[in-house]
Amino acid sequence: MNKTTKIEVVIIILLIAVFGISLIYAKTTERRAEEETINTTVTALSDVNRFFTIDSAISKYFSYVTSKNSESILKILDEDYIERNNITSSNIYNFVGNYDANIKTSLEEAYQFSSYNNIYKYYVKVALKLETLYDSTLQGYLYYIVTINENELTFAIEPISEDIYLNRIEEGANNG
Repeated sequence: MNKTTKIEVVIIILLIAVFGISLIYAKTTERRAEEETINTTVTALSDVNRFFTIDSAISKYFSYVTSKNSESILKILDEDYIERNNITSSNIYNFVGNYDANIKTSLEEAYQFSSYNNIYKYYVKVALKLETLYDSTLQGYLYYIVTINENELTFAIEPISEDIYLNRIEEGANNG
């Protein structure tokens, strides 16, 4: 093989390597862009495991509320919600309610409305029931945004009004 043929082979190998590297870079960038896209479609939750995860988070939150454990409530309330409302341990029950230990919760509905980078947000409707020895009586409903962070294995809860819940679900139904 003469010198010019060797140079041509080296140039071809370099071109193939550059093409391969640029193709890998483009695919990686494309995948990263897809992962970073925030999904804001409201969809009814159909994943049973996720439903129980949310129900467990609400139950834990509500156990702190009924046992008057303000420090634990502050740890699982959404940080933005705490900041927006200047919530402290002394005024927390103005925002989360003041319930007796006989009140139990039951997750009624859950809608996923956002997902980004393994962080999922759900609008949830929770039934409040007064439990007695022989009976359970519906007392009303509460509404929350539950954020599940799968990266850190944590959750956060934000109380919302029925109007916000219904408007967001209706919005999602009209857009979906």
